Amino acid sequence: MIRQINEVELQDAVDRIAEIYLTNFNDRRPIRELSNDILKLSENDGFMCLISTQLGTIDGYLYGYKSEVTQFYRQLLDQFLSTNEKGMLEDAFEIVSIAVDKSIHNNGIGTQLLDALPPGKYYLTSDVHDVPANTFYYKNDWTLLKSNMYLHPSIPQKNLYYKEVK
Repeated sequence: MIRQINEVELQDAVDRIAEIYLTNFNDRRPIRELSNDILKLSENDGFMCLISTQLGTIDGYLYGYKSEVTQFYRQLLDQFLSTNEKGMLEDAFEIVSIAVDKSIHNNGIGTQLLDALPPGKYYLTSDVHDVPANTFYYKNDWTLLKSNMYLHPSIPQKNLYYKEVK
């Protein structure tokens, strides 16, 4: 089952979300620090978190917020975009993170999380060399808007994906 959780539910779910994140991504932050970072992100306008509970506990998540041109990451992206592409991201939702428990990858949960997005414009980035992620977005009909973006010395090169959900 995929459902959106509210702020109170996020307080209870954040450590499990952080645990799934840490098992999927090369991030050395302690779980408490990551949990606090997620809670801080939840203060952004338009924050939304979807969770999957196919196996009775949280086994996948997707979270993000409404993108604004004044946000740091968005400014990094915008320097690579044409006027038309910037317009596509106007009023879009940035998917900051999506992941599924590694023990149950390839069971359709990631696709179900993306399919549960309400109508709107969405974008996300993935590491250029993350072939499974890039393949996943391609198979789920996301448009590759830009590739090989070198955003910052501390950030691996990124691909930018976009999708409008009707």
